[in-house]
Amino acid sequence: MRVLTKFALPITVAFIAAFAWGLDQSIQENRTTKAEPPLMASPWDGLSAAEYERAAEILRKTHGETILFTRISLRQPEKAAALTWREGGVAQRSAEVTFLAKGKPRLAQVDLTANTLVSDQPMRGGHPMLSSSGELEPLVMKMMEDPTILAALEKRGVKAGKGICLPRTIGRFFNDKVDTRKHRVVRLDCFYIAGTGAFGVLPSSNIFARPIEGLAFLYNLTEDKIVEVIDTTDEKIAPPHDLPSGEFSRDKLDTRASLRPVTSARPKGVNYKLSGSRVDWQGWQFRLRFDARQGTVLNRVGHRTADGLRPVAYEIAMSEMFVPYHDKDPNWFYRAYFDMGEYGFGNMATQLQQADCPSHAQYFNVTLHGADGSPFEAEDRICVFEYDPGHPSWRHDEPLLAGIPGVDRHQSRKATELVVRMVATIGNYDYFQDYVFGQDGRLRIRLISTGLDATKAVLAASLDSPTAAQDTKTGTLIAPHRLGVNHDHFFSYRIDFDIDGTDNNFSRLQLVAPKQDPEAPRQGLWSLRQQNVVNEKMAQTDMNAERPAVLLFSSPERKNAMGYPTGYQLMMPNIKPLVSPMDETFKRAYWVQKNLWVTRYKRDEIFASGMQVNQSAPWLGLPEYIADNESLEGQDIVAWATMGFHHVPMAEDWPVMPSKVDEIVLKPRNFFDRNPAIDLAD
Repeated sequence: MRVLTKFALPITVAFIAAFAWGLDQSIQENRTTKAEPPLMASPWDGLSAAEYERAAEILRKTHGETILFTRISLRQPEKAAALTWREGGVAQRSAEVTFLAKGKPRLAQVDLTANTLVSDQPMRGGHPMLSSSGELEPLVMKMMEDPTILAALEKRGVKAGKGICLPRTIGRFFNDKVDTRKHRVVRLDCFYIAGTGAFGVLPSSNIFARPIEGLAFLYNLTEDKIVEVIDTTDEKIAPPHDLPSGEFSRDKLDTRASLRPVTSARPKGVNYKLSGSRVDWQGWQFRLRFDARQGTVLNRVGHRTADGLRPVAYEIAMSEMFVPYHDKDPNWFYRAYFDMGEYGFGNMATQLQQADCPSHAQYFNVTLHGADGSPFEAEDRICVFEYDPGHPSWRHDEPLLAGIPGVDRHQSRKATELVVRMVATIGNYDYFQDYVFGQDGRLRIRLISTGLDATKAVLAASLDSPTAAQDTKTGTLIAPHRLGVNHDHFFSYRIDFDIDGTDNNFSRLQLVAPKQDPEAPRQGLWSLRQQNVVNEKMAQTDMNAERPAVLLFSSPERKNAMGYPTGYQLMMPNIKPLVSPMDETFKRAYWVQKNLWVTRYKRDEIFASGMQVNQSAPWLGLPEYIADNESLEGQDIVAWATMGFHHVPMAEDWPVMPSKVDEIVLKPRNFFDRNPAIDLAD
């Protein structure tokens, strides 16, 4: 959002812009504006600027010029047809579009090859995600000048221009005030943003550090009006908001002495090859695209061999996020965010700069669209780089061979990994999404969480304060008068496995300790027991440290040299909700109840909480997908894996959180005949 520029003096803005331009010019040699497009688009390429325009124009012919587009994305191609496509051929191209026509949510499918409207229907059970440029930014600007808002802020001692109120999604709460099934509704809460430097003209750079607790506004976007003004501190002592802002920009901090440079470089160029959307590196091959909702998406992931591509996965992408806060306060109980489906992980991607990527990374622009459907280029939203992880790919030292002439006792090989990265800033949080390719055949989906804790203003300055016991029931004091509220982070990833072909099996290799013969020399031995999963409901997986299992996706046809089915093992952290699944917010994110779901492939089953996540009905998405309980054996199957963490805030989160890393790992299990990194050069 660019809503704060009104606070800056024109001369200050001009100086900053000039400085930024000069700095940008000095680093352009490390940046690539975008990959050269292929002569013909593949079935998996993101939409081009021309395709955005065509899709929007086709729908405007039906609904008029006032249509508001919330998402125009590549529609999943017909998989069987897409797999027959070859380089240079003509691909079938379609768009999936969510939009508002006269304020009503609709879902359409557009054939971009034939330039025809395939379907156009009302959206049921929820609303499409919010539009930053068409709804959120105009609303914030309007609220900064609204007399009702200004009066409420003035009552709390905040002068015009010193506060900002930001919109949040509400799920299906507040139905007694407005019908959330028919109207798009947000709730705005407010922050004190008065700056401490630049003559008080520039706002604080830590926007979320000083909440004006208890003041909120319920707003009906559909009817463009304030529904309710809430101030729960009326006739009470309000927590203070005129506090140190905890700013962390360079000019606001006393920094430690700089380190001597520790660098990585590519003096002889890169080891990967780009051909349109296709990336080739160390035997890996995949297609890369960018989606407004999902961010970076991988397609046709596999290993290139002399006989062609050995597929591993047809598609890998984030499917949904869920961040519920755990505080029953009237200003906090509704806070449970589906950041991907409500705002768009790709829409919230920010320009990569400074320490976001290594200095030798290659940067790429992406094409997105505005609320009117017109395309625009977003700079430096993806970076690609190789790096040394700091440990060898493999190693062994054999002391028994010490001193024998002509025999090397020690062998180790340096590891190199390829990373595809983006970063989305969604409100106070920043999320890195990395796809990390290893020379040993492993592929890691790495999610790095940083940014700012969402803080609740309280009366207590420390645990010695008289109100501390009450104030800290739902979180931790991370700074005086600022409570970091307990919450969770759940991330669902959809992995369409195609291990050596589209038809696959899912099995659990359970580690069990069978009863031993009484005369056996040992009574404590474990072994593997294979459980073949036959249908979708049986595939729902609860991880348990007391009942460990290898989660294996394998080919029913191909075997390795030893006769084992070729496969990939899925590994992820064990994260489960701690509350009742009947909680109103958790009903809408029912996928978090299981660590893993597996379904039959369906073209339009893409999102774990369903297509329409904003203000959605309960039990959409995965509960619907498995209702028919289809067979999985020898079928085209899709894994839905969950990772995340319970966040108990701490003082070290202030003013900005240290990065936290979570990963889902795709690890080859008998896919190869030997260690695929054994042939690395010394």
